[in-house]
Amino acid sequence: MRKIVDRITEFLTCSLIVLMVLAAIWQVFSRFILNTPSAFTEEFLRYSLIWLTMVGGAYAFGKKEHLAIVFIVRKFSKGIQKAIAVATDVLVVLFVLSIFMYGGSLAMNNAVGQISSALQMPIQYLYLSLVVSGCLFLFYAIFHLQNTLGFGVKEKDKSNNSEVNY
Repeated sequence: MRKIVDRITEFLTCSLIVLMVLAAIWQVFSRFILNTPSAFTEEFLRYSLIWLTMVGGAYAFGKKEHLAIVFIVRKFSKGIQKAIAVATDVLVVLFVLSIFMYGGSLAMNNAVGQISSALQMPIQYLYLSLVVSGCLFLFYAIFHLQNTLGFGVKEKDKSNNSEVNY
């Protein structure tokens, strides 16, 4: 299941990056060569960057490639490190449920009937990025919890090439 979610997320983020590069190239071309700037590209790039940030952040969290301050935690024993990992993942789950899932659904409901000016897209699609990335964060946090507690698959720790439960 994890590999499927990873592949879909990788495809989504990579496709979004390619589309953003093409849109930026078109924006520069239309502005400086054709002297008629494209009306939709700026808004498309802004909304795409929001989606890319939200989904990419969840993916980085899932791969444990996100920014983390671990030098203090590594000074403790393995048992304390495991307890801190569990506490951190529980806090992530609570944060995701309250901010991403609940807050994102409230934002989507508040955006009913709003349309973006250039793309003529419902603004709800923009706020949907909170809920989608919240689901991804939640999936990865539960996966990390399972592995930390010993119910999951062992993975290689990239920082010191040892096997650990993630």
